[in-house]
Amino acid sequence: MKKTNVLAFCFKTIPSAIMGIIKPLQLLQKQQLLNFVYKESRHVSNEDISIADVIICIRGAEQLDVDKITLGKNKGKYLIYFLDDDLLNIGGLSRSYNKAYFERKDIKNNIKSIMDICHCLWTTNKNIAEKYRLSFEKVSVTNAPALLLKYDKPDIMGHDNLNEAITIGFAGGTDHKTYFNQMMYRPFQSIINKYGYKIKFEIIGFKNYSMKNIPITVFPYRENYEQYVSFLLSRKWDIAVAPLNNTEFHSCKYFNKFLEYSSIGATGIYSNVEPFTYIVKNGENGLLVDNTIIEWTNGLMYLIDSKEKRLDISRNAYEFVKNNFDINKVAAEICSCIPHLVNYENIRINGDGDKK
Repeated sequence: MKKTNVLAFCFKTIPSAIMGIIKPLQLLQKQQLLNFVYKESRHVSNEDISIADVIICIRGAEQLDVDKITLGKNKGKYLIYFLDDDLLNIGGLSRSYNKAYFERKDIKNNIKSIMDICHCLWTTNKNIAEKYRLSFEKVSVTNAPALLLKYDKPDIMGHDNLNEAITIGFAGGTDHKTYFNQMMYRPFQSIINKYGYKIKFEIIGFKNYSMKNIPITVFPYRENYEQYVSFLLSRKWDIAVAPLNNTEFHSCKYFNKFLEYSSIGATGIYSNVEPFTYIVKNGENGLLVDNTIIEWTNGLMYLIDSKEKRLDISRNAYEFVKNNFDINKVAAEICSCIPHLVNYENIRINGDGDKK
């Protein structure tokens, strides 16, 4: 049987494209279940579109993306729109480096046009699926894999050498900066006041000028994903924090920080909001705290003081992620949820293909 030719494109090769699409589909190609090609949007040719059976537009918002999808429609291709953010509602954020971009009328119209043209919505969040269900013939919700699991299992006990300080870390882009400062400044100050040199803080991604009186080591964000993964593993954090706003937009995000923190053997402490509440079992594979200064302070102190509980949570989280988010398992789930990726030619020939 002819293998499906799958083409995916994104305006830029961002981590969510690598996690959600590129790595799982590369694995499916290695398993000889499909033929897969990924390119950045500007490099996609008319010939690429002609060869493809299935085309995946990853977070498309540019006119160029609309043009590629329109050409695919005219050529009778099966079209998928991949979204792991609610791009039409990012403007509700008080501050964001990309807020102005997504508030532009032309960008919103481009996103709506892609939704109108595509047959299938592929997302990693059930809230996005429910919100835009009526705009597509088919909606598929799958997980993205924990890519850090391809590396060796972390030495969790090695994170807690009695002669070393406990390290509390955070990894994120500049769009996290404002809320991180607002929520974590006073808890971090309280931790320093109580524990002093016994605690170290590290941030990967941005400088915290509002926390200049707190001893925090800052590392720049790694644009190259493989370098980012390698560097994150090298930090050997004991505790990792993930504060998140309680907004409609943030409830549509993916719980990637849970996967990253669990994979590196850190004990994660998370805001008690969606999407973390979908996956974190409080006190078992992570700690959930309400978004108040006292809750975050108490949660951090609990993990610092309770060594055995901290290590139990990190072990449980690692095993949970290994058992549920291994890339082989996620790839198989994708095949089941979106059979067009591996069987579109057969579906089309038998007259059962979706039409729009």
